[in-house]
This record gives sequence, C-alpha cells and structure tokens, in this order.
Amino acid sequence: MTILDGKKVSNDIKNEIAAEVKKMKDAGEKVPHLAAVIVGDDGASLTYVGSKVRSCERVGFESTMVRMSHTTSELELLDKIKELNTNDKVSGILVQLPLPKHINKRKVIETIDYKKDVDGFHPMNVGNLSSGYDSSVPCTPLGCSLLLKQVDKNLNGKHAVVIGRSNLNGKPMTQLLLKENCTVTITHSRTKDLKIECLRADII
Repeated sequence: MTILDGKKVSNDIKNEIAAEVKKMKDAGEKVPHLAAVIVGDDGASLTYVGSKVRSCERVGFESTMVRMSHTTSELELLDKIKELNTNDKVSGILVQLPLPKHINKRKVIETIDYKKDVDGFHPMNVGNLSSGYDSSVPCTPLGCSLLLKQVDKNLNGKHAVVIGRSNLNGKPMTQLLLKENCTVTITHSRTKDLKIECLRADII
C-alpha cells in the first residue's frame, strides 16, 4: 500500500507552476488571470473561493474576486460573465456553485466562454474531454489523476473502478482514466455488488 501526502504533492505542483509563471514574467509575457464570481454570502463558498485566490497569489497568477448580492438577477449575472468573456486581461473564469435558486445553473455554465472555463463544466469542454481532445477538466478528477501518477506514471492496462457517475467527478474521472488506457468500470447507487467490483480493481 502506498500512502500519499496530498499536501506535499500540492506544494510541489504549485512550486512548478510558480517557476513557469516567473519565466513568463521575466520574458514579459502575460500571466494567467483568474476571475472568480460568487453570488450571495454562503460561508463555504466564500472560504472555497478565498482559497483559490490565495493559491493564485502563491503561484504568481493575477486574480479578481467578483462578489455579487444574493438578489442579483440571472440577467445581471449573465451580463457580468459576458463582460469577463470579452475582457482580454482575464484568461480564466470560475462561477462558484451553488447559485441562488432563481438562477439557472445551466445557462450560466453555457454563457462562459469555453476557452476561459477553468472548471471544465461547459458542454464544449465536456465533449472535448469525452472525445479525447484537449480540454479544461474539473479540478477534483484532475487532482486525483495527478495523485495517481505519483504512484505509477504508467497506468496502461490497469483496471480502475470509479465509484459515482456525477458530471462533476465520476464521469470526467472515467474519461481521464480512459485516456491513460485503463479499463474502467463505473459503479453507482444501482450497482448490484460494489464489493465484488472493488475487489477486482487495481485502482479505486
């Protein structure tokens, strides 16, 4: 059994990114700029977005937190996203979920320019990932993939069992494993015998 130190891996990756950003700055190139949009005052969301902003500072990215009231209308939010889409200084857009109930999440996701969609939720990015093309990838599956590579850089032929089929985690994780030439079994709440499936797996 291999025990991974996720915090160490995270710091190593951040150090690598910081070194790349320094090279960009030294060469006079534009550095990545994240715009994080948060609607309302949900404590967990504020903490999560704050962590992302601090991570940007840590690696040398520029960042902007756009805070909007919980009474913000759907149209106001969509207009703000369109404004960020056309802002050449912004290279990545993140709209923190969940959104207030009166705002259609799907409309919001589809309004973000897919080239600036850092969460990988836009249908264009979902389609590119499932087709094996370059795309933005949701952060949790990508993080899991990077951790797996710390154990074995060659996952070719491994049997992986993914528990869950959500659009945010299970499905994109499956696509990343397929890109590594794994044989993938997707399990979920209707799977008849989860234990047997897991016992067959090289990776869970």
